[in-house]
Amino acid sequence: MRFFPVSVVLALATAFGSPSLAPAQGRIDAGGYQELLNEVRGGLFISSGRVLAGFDPDSVERVVRDFIASAPGARELKMAALLHTEAMAHGYPETHVELARNLLKAIPDPDDRDDWIRRWWLALAFSYQVQLSVGPGVVAFEGALEDMPGDRDVRRAFAAALWMFGKQREEPTYLTRAGVMLQQLLEETPDDPDLRIRFAGVLLDLGRSEDAIFVLDQLGDARLRSGPRLAQLLIRGEIALGAGEFAAAEAAFAEAVRRSRRSPAAVAGLVAARLSQGDGEGAAEAAGALLARPQTSWEPEWRYWLGPALDYPGMFEAMKNEVREPAEEGSER
Repeated sequence: MRFFPVSVVLALATAFGSPSLAPAQGRIDAGGYQELLNEVRGGLFISSGRVLAGFDPDSVERVVRDFIASAPGARELKMAALLHTEAMAHGYPETHVELARNLLKAIPDPDDRDDWIRRWWLALAFSYQVQLSVGPGVVAFEGALEDMPGDRDVRRAFAAALWMFGKQREEPTYLTRAGVMLQQLLEETPDDPDLRIRFAGVLLDLGRSEDAIFVLDQLGDARLRSGPRLAQLLIRGEIALGAGEFAAAEAAFAEAVRRSRRSPAAVAGLVAARLSQGDGEGAAEAAGALLARPQTSWEPEWRYWLGPALDYPGMFEAMKNEVREPAEEGSER
C-alpha cells in the first residue's frame, strides 16, 4: 500500500488545520468497514462518511490496508475512496485524503485507474478552490501534479487557481508560480487566447505592466468568449489607469460594463477612471448602477477565475452515480 510522502502528509495536516474535527468513537474492524461500504453502495455517502470520520485513524488505516490487500474489484475501491472523501469534512482529513488516493491507485485497469485518479483530484482541488480554501487547494493540486505531472488540464487548472489565490491574497509566490506554469503552457500552445489573457493578468498583478501589454498585443484579432473578453478589458483598464491614461481606462471599463453589467470590478474601474478625469457625476452614475444591480451567487469576474471549478459538485455526483446500485431510493445526493 503506497502512502503520501511525509512532506505531502505534513502539508495536508498543516493546510487542513486541526487533525481531528470529530472525537474518535473507537476502533473499526473489517466488518464495520464493510457495513459502511454497503451503505455507500446504496447512496448513503454523507452519513457513512461522518461515521467513518469518528473512528481512530490508526485502526482505519489498518482496515484499509487489509482491504486493499484482499484485491477488491474496481467498483469497491471506488466506493471506498468516495467514502473517505466524504469523511474528510468530518475528521482526520489528511488521513482520509491519503487513504482515498491509495484506494484509487489500487484500481486494476490502468486506464480506469488514471481516469478516476484524475477526476477525483480535480474535483477535490476544485472544491477547495470554490471555498477559497487556499492551503488545502494548493496541496490538492500538488497531489494531482505528483500523480499526473504531464496532464495539461491539471496544469492549466492549477495555474488558474494560483492566479486567483495570488490575486486574492496579494501573494507574489502564488503569482510567480502561476506565471511559470502559464508560460510553459503557452509555449506548447501559443495560439491559446485564454492562456495569454491569464498570463497577462498574472504579469500585471506582479507589477509587470509593460510585459502584460506585450502579451495582450499578441492576441491580435482572436475571437474570445465572454469570460476571457471581460478579463482582457479589465486588464487593459487597470494598465491604463495605472499609467495615468484615464480616457483609455474609461473606454476599457465602459466596454467591460456594457458587456457585463454585474461586474463589480468593471464598475469600480469605471468609477475610478471618471473620478480621475474630474467627472464626479459620471462616477456617481456608474456607482449607482453597481448598487442597483441584482445580487448573484458569483460575480462575472469570479466565474471567470473559477471556471471549471464551479462544476465540482457535478464531478463528484458523476463518480457517485457510477458506484451506486442501479436503484437507490432515499439516497442523500
